Formats: sequence, C-alpha cells, structure tokens
Amino acid sequence: MEREPIKTLPYNKVKFKFISNHYDVHLNGSCLYENSICEFKSEYPNYDEEKDEWEEQWVKIYKLNWREKLKWIWKQWLFERCVGYHWSYRNGKRGKGFYYRKPKWLYMWIFNCYYGR
Repeated sequence: MEREPIKTLPYNKVKFKFISNHYDVHLNGSCLYENSICEFKSEYPNYDEEKDEWEEQWVKIYKLNWREKLKWIWKQWLFERCVGYHWSYRNGKRGKGFYYRKPKWLYMWIFNCYYGR
C-alpha cells in the first residue's frame, strides 16, 4: 500500500535531518516538517536539454507514527556512531565530511561491522 505524502516541497525548502540515500542529491531520509520528524523521498531530477539545465527537484514529505520516528532516530544514531556525522544535519547545517576517527583500527572495524563486511 502506497502512502500519501502530506506535503510536496521544493528541494531547497526541506529541513533535512538525516540522509539515508544520496546520489548527487538527497533522495531519501528523515526531515523536519512542522517541528515533527518525517520521512522524505525524492526522485533524481531530469535534465532539460532544450534549456540546458536541470529541472526543479520536488520532495515528498510523509508523516510517521511514533514507531517509525523511533526507527529513523535509531538509524541516525547508529550511523553516526559507526560511520560518521557527514549525512546528519544539526541546526540546518551538515556535519563534517567523512574522516577516520582514532584509533583508526577500531573505527575501521566498527565501520566494517556496520556495513556487514
């Protein structure tokens, strides 16, 4: 059963919280909408060859129940502890880029466990 979005916003108007899928642009993750954690989904924008520019990207916002909100909070917490903060937004700003934490051997082991390697 397909859920109905509660709102569709332009990409630059979304208050991202955590990105779980990214390919040049954010495609899926959690966001804040009306002070509540919601899920967002977007499709990769199309390229208009006649205008020689990318079409505007739209993002669909989906309401979450309390259980789904906890899952997104857990996903973000686990990713931040095992991989890093580079896909998390705090106060509207994205975390630092990817870097190895110290001790590097422990961080690489946790990182590999997270990705099931």
